[in-house]
Amino acid sequence: MRIALTGPVDLDPLREAFDAPLPPVHPGPSTGWLARTWWEQGHDITVVALSDQVRERSEFTGERLRLVVVPMRAQGRARDLFRAERQGLAAALREQRVDVVSAHWTYEFALGALASGHPTCVTARDTPLRYAWEMRSGYRWARHTMAVPAAHRATALSANSPYTADHFRRCLGVRRPIEVIPNAVRADALPTQRAPEPGRAPVFATASQGWGRWKNTAAALRAFSLVRERLPEARLVMFGVAHETGGAAHSWAKNQQLTEGVEFAGPIPHARLLERLAAEAHVLVHPSRVESFSMICAEALALGIPVVAGRNSGAVPWVVGQAGHLVRVDRPAEIAGAMLRLAQDPEHRLALGELGSRRVRTEFSMTDTAQAYVSWFARTL
Repeated sequence: MRIALTGPVDLDPLREAFDAPLPPVHPGPSTGWLARTWWEQGHDITVVALSDQVRERSEFTGERLRLVVVPMRAQGRARDLFRAERQGLAAALREQRVDVVSAHWTYEFALGALASGHPTCVTARDTPLRYAWEMRSGYRWARHTMAVPAAHRATALSANSPYTADHFRRCLGVRRPIEVIPNAVRADALPTQRAPEPGRAPVFATASQGWGRWKNTAAALRAFSLVRERLPEARLVMFGVAHETGGAAHSWAKNQQLTEGVEFAGPIPHARLLERLAAEAHVLVHPSRVESFSMICAEALALGIPVVAGRNSGAVPWVVGQAGHLVRVDRPAEIAGAMLRLAQDPEHRLALGELGSRRVRTEFSMTDTAQAYVSWFARTL
């Protein structure tokens, strides 16, 4: 099948297929591995991405694999609802000989793909109105309303979890069938699991892109301070945007006197993040109030790292299953209790780790997800 994928994309899984260096593009989790898996399964793949580092459209060609990079404005995109970006995506896609476009996220990429005239299967990877409410900014309200026409005009619509599908039915009025195809993990691309040494001081980790009410990492800092009262040698490593030294999380923690034992590692390349989790972390703490899937939870489980996360945080319980502790994330004492249980009971922690890695292999395998997409495309066409 000839498949075009458009959306935020991590190009690292695709670089070896091209002879030339590739420009930075608007990144997104797991889509690069999805394109790579389709390519390895024998399909002809075209990836259409956006970049604010190019001034004109650029194309790169490999064997059965093409990358088209479309210019993106560095700022001011939301003022006209990404009009230039949508037009650029549509023009680039019209020139491709493809059977179907797989558009990820329900915003400029989906609307650009729909304007190309190709059959377009749109994948919802977040819950637009819930996210806009949690973030509470004019930019988010403007951008997330683009999901309404994208969902209703799509040739077919899928969602990355039952929670996301339910949001589109209840909040965006979608009445057509919604195919549930989960995000997935390429287990063979993960770093080697390394069981923490017995007796080593426990290391907890968070990985959140942003700071505020929605990401709720302040609750993790408060919970960790309670853990330190019982386990003074414990460490917390915080990854992600706004969690670097001098960032919003660090500034807030200093004001609250909650920096003891905390490393503010901030944003680092995703591959390096996974390497550090595999080498150092005993437990992932993910206090987000809402997730449409949570790739970091799935990746931690695949690495054999149990998760402490929200029992009411969107799709998180569906992803984690029995392979972690689900708590009320607005109660730091409850988060701390789960952290202490996992830190002080190695057998329990290892049992959950084994359960998590099995869960990802059976429920969130990239090979299975890639095939599910192809079957969905075939039925749609």
